[in-house]
Amino acid sequence: MSAARPPNPLARQLGYSLIELMVAILIALFLIAGVLTVEQSVHDSYADRSGLSRLDDDERFTMSLLTEIVQSAGYYPNPVFTSIATASPSVSTTATNGDALVFQQGQSVYGLHKTTSVNGTTYDLDSVAIRYMTAGNDGIPVCDGTSNTSGTDVVYTNYFYIETQPNPNPNGAPISYLYCALETGNTWATNAVQLVKNVEYMQIWYGLHTQTGTPGDNYVDTYVPAADMTTTDWSEVTTVRIAVTFVNPLQVNGEAGQSAVTFTKVIDVMGRVGGA
Repeated sequence: MSAARPPNPLARQLGYSLIELMVAILIALFLIAGVLTVEQSVHDSYADRSGLSRLDDDERFTMSLLTEIVQSAGYYPNPVFTSIATASPSVSTTATNGDALVFQQGQSVYGLHKTTSVNGTTYDLDSVAIRYMTAGNDGIPVCDGTSNTSGTDVVYTNYFYIETQPNPNPNGAPISYLYCALETGNTWATNAVQLVKNVEYMQIWYGLHTQTGTPGDNYVDTYVPAADMTTTDWSEVTTVRIAVTFVNPLQVNGEAGQSAVTFTKVIDVMGRVGGA
């Protein structure tokens, strides 16, 4: 009977086989890929939420500012010492961006109809000018965020329009902004204020009372674009309906199904609503 073979001390030092190492590496790669996928998903989700949050903030700011300014159209502080002719004189002026604005006496709202073509589709780039008089230190704001601190009555013209600027990224598409040019008295500020980024289009209609044979109130029965407004219509504007279109923050490289986002609001001209 033969004696048992003594154990080989080298057998315990052979380690893993090549196949075992390849399987372990493959499993590790799957785990790493899963972690990277989860991380990318979290990153994309955060980016989407941040983009939507910015869109919400931009929409609120834009509509709040437009509402505050449009509501003040035609305002002047003291009718005992100030007349409508003084507060809203007849004037033709050129805004900071070169647009010509024409106001008749007593007119506080004026707009221009502009368009742009994108891939064969025409979009509106309307603009609107609002003017009013404020007293010194009365706290009524103008579109650059300031107010009248001169101590005297001053007429302001706030002109809102959209303009496109080159993208800082050489490979990026041009960026559109909502601007406001401000005229204080008879002097336009050298530079317009860049208010909101990624405002693509703006459509503006003006609410008028046009029906004949009805009481002479300011009830709005129709909305008219700037292109169809007559000289006398501008002094009869009671409400302004503004639709502002923003770039969709979820849109990636023009991907289909992610259209731009439009917000619409009807704003009363407080000096005319309810009046005769």
